[in-house]
Amino acid sequence: MEDSLAKIRPHTSSSLPNQKTPANLLIAVESTFKEQHTEVTPTAYFAALLTTLDRTIQEKDVSLDEGAVLPAELYLLAVVAPFVSSSVIRTNLTTLLSLTAPLFLALNHHAPPLRSQLSLYQTIFGSLDKPQLEVQGVRQTFASTLQLCIDPRPKVRKKAVDLVKDLLSKPPTPLIRHPYSERVAEWVKNALTEASAMPFKKGKSAKHSATPGAEEAIHLLSFLKQIIPNLPPQVRCMKC
Repeated sequence: MEDSLAKIRPHTSSSLPNQKTPANLLIAVESTFKEQHTEVTPTAYFAALLTTLDRTIQEKDVSLDEGAVLPAELYLLAVVAPFVSSSVIRTNLTTLLSLTAPLFLALNHHAPPLRSQLSLYQTIFGSLDKPQLEVQGVRQTFASTLQLCIDPRPKVRKKAVDLVKDLLSKPPTPLIRHPYSERVAEWVKNALTEASAMPFKKGKSAKHSATPGAEEAIHLLSFLKQIIPNLPPQVRCMKC
């Protein structure tokens, strides 16, 4: 974790707002640790950033513009979360959902903080046990993530695909296959059906620009290729 944070701190004087704000926030958090004689641990960073995010949302300071504090908080949470124990993530699940899940709709129009949100949820999903994976808010958030697997923005799409691929490859103990695997297979099937129903361009213009249906189908097939080993057997056989 320290290696990641060390790369952020020097940017307090950066001319780029998206670098300067996270650096200043990090320095502020660490100053509070010193004042309160708090032991500097991943859990301490995580708790401090969650508290800061809660205050930001309570104060309705929810701008997602470059240099705003909310994207900086999501970015730092995404950096710190992988170093926090799964038990801490599970204990704070309700708080995490209440603070971050409602942001998905607004974040959809802001790629950088959306990628931070996806990185954070990659850690969250991977920390949960089977009962928590069935919590309604978790299921809804995963559904939002699946839709981003065919997003036209390459970096957003890759982040979402990596999240789903990583999650399906690591089912909670003692399961052999992840409980979301059938849900993902059904979503891919429905999405392919919808994409194939869209009109496809014909003639010379088709060589130069793809229709939405064709683009979605390409993204879906690429996604399917990466996750097929972790889908139910009947789906793998259909591909064969």
